[in-house]
This record gives sequence, structure tokens and C-alpha cells, in this order.
Amino acid sequence: MASDTDDRKVLPIRRPGFSGTINRTLAGSAPDWAQIGHVRPPQGAPNVLLVLIDDAGFGQPDAFGGLIRTPNFTRMADSGVRYNRFHVTALCSPTRAALLSGRNHHTVGFGSIGELASGFPGYTGFLPQDCAPLPRILQGNGYSTAAFGKWHLTPDHQQGPAGPFDRWPSGWGFDYFWGFLGGESGQWDPVITENHTTVGVPERSDGRPYYLPDDMADRTIDWLHGVRAQEPDKPWFVYFSTGCAHAPHHVPQEWADRYKGAFDQGWDAYREEVFARQKDLGVVPPDAELTPRHEAFPAWDSLPDEQKQLYARQMEVYAGFQENADWNVGRVLSAVEEMGELDNTLVIWIWGDNGASMEGTITGSFNELTMQNGIPLSSEQQLALVQQYGGLDVWGTDLVSPHFSAAWAWAGNAPFQWGKQVASHLGGTRDPMVVHWPGHTAGTEVRSQFSHVIDIAPTVLELAGIPQPTHVDGIEQEPMHGVSFGESLTDANAPERHTRQYFEIFGNRAMYADGWWLSMMMPRIPWDATPETMKRFAPGVWDPDADPVELYYLPDDFTQARNLADQHPDKVKELQELFWREAERYRVLPMLGGMSIYFGIVPPMPSQTRFTFYSGVQNIASGMIPRIYNHSYTISADLVVPEGGCEGVIVAEADHLGGFALFVDGGILKHTYSMMGVEVYRQAASEPLPTGDVHVALVFAADAARPATGGQVTLLVNDRVVGGGRMERTVPVRFSGYAGMDIGCDNGLPVDRDYADRSPFAFTGTIKQVVFDIDPHADITADLALHEHAQRSLAVHGMSA
Repeated sequence: MASDTDDRKVLPIRRPGFSGTINRTLAGSAPDWAQIGHVRPPQGAPNVLLVLIDDAGFGQPDAFGGLIRTPNFTRMADSGVRYNRFHVTALCSPTRAALLSGRNHHTVGFGSIGELASGFPGYTGFLPQDCAPLPRILQGNGYSTAAFGKWHLTPDHQQGPAGPFDRWPSGWGFDYFWGFLGGESGQWDPVITENHTTVGVPERSDGRPYYLPDDMADRTIDWLHGVRAQEPDKPWFVYFSTGCAHAPHHVPQEWADRYKGAFDQGWDAYREEVFARQKDLGVVPPDAELTPRHEAFPAWDSLPDEQKQLYARQMEVYAGFQENADWNVGRVLSAVEEMGELDNTLVIWIWGDNGASMEGTITGSFNELTMQNGIPLSSEQQLALVQQYGGLDVWGTDLVSPHFSAAWAWAGNAPFQWGKQVASHLGGTRDPMVVHWPGHTAGTEVRSQFSHVIDIAPTVLELAGIPQPTHVDGIEQEPMHGVSFGESLTDANAPERHTRQYFEIFGNRAMYADGWWLSMMMPRIPWDATPETMKRFAPGVWDPDADPVELYYLPDDFTQARNLADQHPDKVKELQELFWREAERYRVLPMLGGMSIYFGIVPPMPSQTRFTFYSGVQNIASGMIPRIYNHSYTISADLVVPEGGCEGVIVAEADHLGGFALFVDGGILKHTYSMMGVEVYRQAASEPLPTGDVHVALVFAADAARPATGGQVTLLVNDRVVGGGRMERTVPVRFSGYAGMDIGCDNGLPVDRDYADRSPFAFTGTIKQVVFDIDPHADITADLALHEHAQRSLAVHGMSA
């Protein structure tokens, strides 16, 4: 089937007509065995291993001069080719969408991350049907396809068993998926999805702690072996996307301890040392300048010793995390080599979907989601919280959800400015890439052609001999926006094909054209999403044309060290106008469409305001739980309590670093609410649950419908008030980036550490149903009346709310 290129321009490829002979009986009939065959790829089409490391910087792996040992990345680089002017979008989902589709990220609906999908075309989180992605094209041309690890391309509210599954990996063309659907995962307690089933938090059979990166490599190798057991010659495409080095930075202590003392010199010295190494390696030109430290980052020498110890440990854990990721990719490469297929495998290894992340704020954070929830913490508060959870030794363990200091991210993006989210500068958009394909590359010279993540898909198709389809499933296709860099594999001096590219993430934007780069950074440091800061960028307040501009000529200025804006005002104006034209063409507008949630532009509340969950429903994605944030709500449950009482979790969301649990302990109804681990609120009933049919309820009466509102909690049993208390602050955005909600147990890490030794602390009675009522339009006076009734009742029982 598909004997020539034209046959492959329309997918699916049509089965050829019957060429045998059919008589009334088998006598004289001749079969056509092609009728039971399947599509074959072009002769010589290679296997493809596409590796993507998460949240990593240009100056981190030692293959590009960094101080983190990456022997497998280096091995591929030394026997392949390095690319030192390869660019990504500066953010997770957008880079992944561009990588797999070959189109600009706004065009395919991913101008922002899937968690912030909005109603504007460039920010929906939905892949348009006229933009068939690379895995779908390879699948339709006879490849076996699989994705492992981080996905982050399924909208937040569609990560459940009802789908729709065209937004899941299978809808993008993957035969098999094993990993996590969201943007991040704990490495000790991931919520794993296999194909269309969320299987939850795995456990090891030998009693040892489970660790996601090890299992991910094991699953990949098992899949490759399975494919070969069935089809000895069928090429495969594996997308291996690590959760490393996205927060939480989780790694076994022995990996972190390999770097004990290695970063005691601090981030300023790190950049200088790495810059010298980069020049020695030739990945940075000899005339390049090291960009200076921005005033947002403190000088290392200005810090007290106690903070230096914390920051040094943060970087030790992060470095061990990355080295472990390299080791696990190396295990996959070794398996391919043992299968005798490394020489026929095109390996494309990208060290970062954006620059290293600065979202840990200057202090780093014991809980990386405090930043996204707009909770500013000082150095003193961070240190106190780290001590509260066990001190420096717990950094990297499951007791915390750590993120290193933004200054370490800046250092790791050496020699460039800034980092993740900052699409205006190379620290956010330029990452190392290595291509390895024995017999198909020539020379060891560093490739310095401008290239972009949208170039990967057209390059793979060209090297596999597969054309871009004009039609897929009857739909005419938008041509890929990227161009192939295949010629550069064998010619270090091949002409630069990608000569124009816009960049935009969260208002930070740039325009590249023929060597010139115009930077337009929104005046907001990436880790500041506090309400006061975001007010400056509200609709009608922010004027993007008033943002400061910087102009660089990259052929003479590799690092963006010399701002030429004042010297070339005409070029500035030309590139500003070009950016707006490109923004309109590729669906970037409206600006900040991916941050609309911060300005109250959110989906309408569903007409359904009561949500019923039955016993046994588990691992509900954090983005799919009822929207209890920032207003009043109730949670009630109908139980059957056996004679002798019961215990266990009725409903729990996430864990001790952000979440809530309604549970029974010692026969007492209890509620624990973790405000991102910074504050923990607990309420308990004044008396044991009765036996038989029992109705329990938790009522939260918010002070006002506003972000992070405080309010009063009331616990009721059979409509009678039995306890309560006040919560001064609540979580405004979300409890967790990955941990789910469970009915009848608390999977993964517990919300309340007091029952950690009994996890998952399954409910020993019967749960008929759990009901959430989130109607924000309900009569608030009814809530207040209930609160007043609760206060009177508690007073009768000699308690205080």
C-alpha cells in the first residue's frame, strides 16, 4: 500500500482495489493477500525517539558547558550534532503543541497552558482538526506510536473517563500512552493514566518507594520489546517526555548527595564558570558576552549563611534530579542499542521545553504552587516552613513539593537573560538540542542555524520520506509553519531556512527576522502573580505598545548583551509592526488571552451546581473537581455507620500541601483544610457519629465571593450542628497540579498527616453518595442564618467556632 508519495498526501491511505480473482466457488479463485495487510512506511524510514526534558536551561547539562553531569546526552552529542540556536516557546503546553504539530502554538489553541484554557481561538487548548500532528501522520503511514511521561495537552476539564478522547494522546495519533495528563507530577506519588484509563498512584511490589522516572523508562522498554515481538521491521515513534525538571523537584537522596557542596559558590560564580566552559566547548562563540545579573536577583555574596545553605541544597537536589533523568533516558537508549536498532533510530533530544523555571520565586519554595496561587512568602517564612516540614533533609522528598530559587534558574540559563515564561529573551526560548542518527550526520561542528520547535515535525517527515498530508479524515490541512533543518545534519554550513519567527507567552513577546530580535517584555517578573501586580495589566489598563523594547542583532551578539534599540529606531518600529501582523495571522490576539482568569474572565458557572459522586470513584483530576474556590459551598454525604462505628476518609482532594479531607477518626467527624501547607485548618465534631443511616454535611459560608476568601465552617450530623471553626484564607486557584480527589479513601499523599500511617485510610462504613453544592448565586442570607444557628448551637455545647 502507498507505493508513491502522492498516495500518502491523503490520510487515511486508501486500501488498494482487489487484484485477485473471484469465481462462484474457490475453484479458479485467487486471493489478493494485500487485502489483509496494513500500511507500510517508505523504505528506509527510521525509528524516531523524541526526548523532551522539562523546565531546563541552556547552561545546565555538561554537554553544553553546564555543571550537571549528563553522560548520555553528551554521548549522543559527541557522536551526533549539537544545535546551539534552537528555540522553544518559553512555556510547557505551547512548546509541546508546537513540537508535535509543526505549527505555531497559538494556531493550534495553545497560547497558554491547558489549565488556563479560555474562549479565545488561540487559547482554547483544543487542537484544530485541520492541523493533524506528527504522530497522527506517522501512524497513518505505518508507524507504531507511543508517548510516555508528561502530556499537558488535554484541557483541564476533560481529563476524566467521559473524555472526549480526541483531546487525549490517542486523539493526537498515539497508539499507546502511559504517563500523566497534566502539567506536572509528583515523582513519588503520580496519578498515572494508561491510554484512556486513570490507574492512579502506582505501588512497587517489593515494598520500596515508587519512583516515576524509573518506571517510565521500564514501561518504554517493555513497549519497545512488545512491538518487536509482533513486528520485527515496523518502525516506531516514541515521544519520551520527562516530568523532570519541572517542580516538584523530587529525587532519591543518593542522587542529590552526588552534588554535596558543588554549588556552595553560588549562582554568580556558577554563571561565570559555565560561560567559560561553554566557550571551550564551542557552543558559545568566543566573542560572546555574559549578560549581567538583573537587579531582581540578589548577589550571592549579599545573602546570610543560613539562606546560602538552603539555596545550595535546592540546587543539589535539582542537579540530581536532572542527572537521574539523563540516566533513565540512557537506559532506553541502551535497550534500543541492545535490540540492534540504535543505528536506525533518529534520536532528537531537546533539553528543555522552555528555559529553567523561575516560578519558585527568589526564595525557592517548599510548595511550588504557592506562587500560582498568588501567595507571597518571604525568605524568613520559607525557612520557617522548611523547618516545620523537617529541615533541609526533606528537600526532594514527598514531604515537600519543592522548587529552587529563581536565581538558580537564571544561572542555569547562562549565558542568557531571564528564563521560563519570558518569551522576549533567549533565557526563556533557547535550549540545547542534540540530533543523533549514525551514518546520516557529518562533522562535529556545532550547528548554528536559527531553528525552532515547529521545525521538528517537518524535519522528521522529510527524513522519513513522508510528505505533509493535504487532507486528513476528509479535512483540508493547514500547512505546517516550520521548515526542515535536515540539510544541516550533514552540512554545518547549510543555509538558514527559518528566517522569521514571533514569540509570545503571557504578554512577553519578541519578533525575530533575518538576524534581528526585538524584545518586548511585559513589566512583570515571572514569579509575581499577586493580585496587586496583576491589576496593572487588567483590560483597559495595560498598553502593550508602552512596554520597553530592546533590539539585538544576533549574528554579532549571541547572548543578547548589546541593546541597539536607541541606535535603530526604524528597525524597532518595523519589527513592532511585523509582530502585530504575525500575531493576527497566527491567533495570538487578544494579548493576555491566556491569563484571562486573573482578570475574572472565566467560564460561566455550569447550570449544574450540584455534583454527586458515588463510593469508589477515585483519582478525579484536580482540574475537574467541583469549583469550590472563592465562594460558599457545601459538601454532604449519606453514610451507613455499622454497629461499633467506623473510620476513614469520606472525600479527600490532593494532599497535605494543599487540599481538603472530610473523614471520620475515632468515630468523630473531622475536616482538614490545607491552605497550600502554609496554614492548616482543622474542625472536629463534639460527639461521635451515630450508627445506621447518617447524613453528614460541611458548610462553608464565605465572607464574600472573592479570591482567597475567608469564612466559617460548620459541621452537621443529621442536620444538627456538631462543630465548626473559621478559616481565615482559602485556596484561590487550585490545590494541586496533579493530585486527585477520591471518594471513600485518600490515595497518594494524605491531606492530614495524622492518618498517614493508615493511608489510604479507606472508609469502613458505607458511602451511598457524596454531594457538592457550589451554587454561588444561592441566597447568602441563608448561609448567614445557618452560621448564626451554628454559633448558638455551639454555645449551648460550650464550644467556640
